[in-house]
Amino acid sequence: MKDTLSMIVAVIFLVILLVILPLYNYFERQDDMSYNLALKTVTMFVDEVAQNGYIDQNMYDKFIERLGTTGNSYDIQIEAQKRILTVDPNNTSPNDGKETYIEQYKSYYNKDIFNDETGKTSNIIDKDNSLKNDVFFLDKGDKFYVSLKNTNTTMASALLNAIVSGTTKEKININYGATIKNNNWENTEVSQLYQSDILIKIELQNKNDANSSGFPEYSFDKAQDRILEYKIKILNSDDTNIASKITENIRLVGTAPNCYISPSSITTGTDEGEYLVKFTLDETKSNTYFSSNEYNVLQCFLPANVIQGKFSKNASASSEQLVMKINSSVDVPEI
Repeated sequence: MKDTLSMIVAVIFLVILLVILPLYNYFERQDDMSYNLALKTVTMFVDEVAQNGYIDQNMYDKFIERLGTTGNSYDIQIEAQKRILTVDPNNTSPNDGKETYIEQYKSYYNKDIFNDETGKTSNIIDKDNSLKNDVFFLDKGDKFYVSLKNTNTTMASALLNAIVSGTTKEKININYGATIKNNNWENTEVSQLYQSDILIKIELQNKNDANSSGFPEYSFDKAQDRILEYKIKILNSDDTNIASKITENIRLVGTAPNCYISPSSITTGTDEGEYLVKFTLDETKSNTYFSSNEYNVLQCFLPANVIQGKFSKNASASSEQLVMKINSSVDVPEI
């Protein structure tokens, strides 16, 4: 009986030594390779964010795709700390009359960065986490951290758990962060965007010479001066019906009472997000344009909340002002 029991124990140890341990060592090396790849992926992602000063959907998707090559699923926690400078209330006698500031940080986490419907879990199995507004901006001096750990049970963990029950399944646990070095987005027009805004530029194209007040000046008694052309450039918009919304809402607004002029035409420009809007003033409506005055100050204006974009609806936008004289002999006073 004792010999049989000893033989069974010997066979078990032999199986462990000859089969399970080599398998465990093999799968442990696989976990080490996965750890190294995940570590490289996390550091590349964090360093890219630190170098650029923002996270966009494309950057995050590539990060998730690289992690997917390890064959594991992960819980990914992101923390962005935005630097805030506040006046030091305890500085009662500032040097040279200058205020001193306290450096503080406000933290943003997954729930602040990802959309609610996709950001409840960070497992890369879901792969549909989407950033709110498609981009999250950071500034130089802010801090960015990524915490990552595997959520699946690797083969090495399963084998070890078969021998020693209760062992942890977390074989990959990485924490890495960096300070934002640059605001590369400042070099593009996206620098003019806020996280709740759309960039809209309204530029007068057929600009006449400026008068003494610096406004482009036009004369209503000249036919060519009654045509005003504007280029509207709209960035960060998902709207598919922008042209009609511009036509319905944009106006040439004057300081004279009830002077709201609708566009006579709108065409698509050559660049992306560009529209050309023309206003043709009606020579029979001089009373509307000027009332009892001899000149009117006009401005092209697009109200807020008209166009939907990737971030939000647009804030109101307007062009530079111009002066329209009732005739060429009128002397517009300096304003």
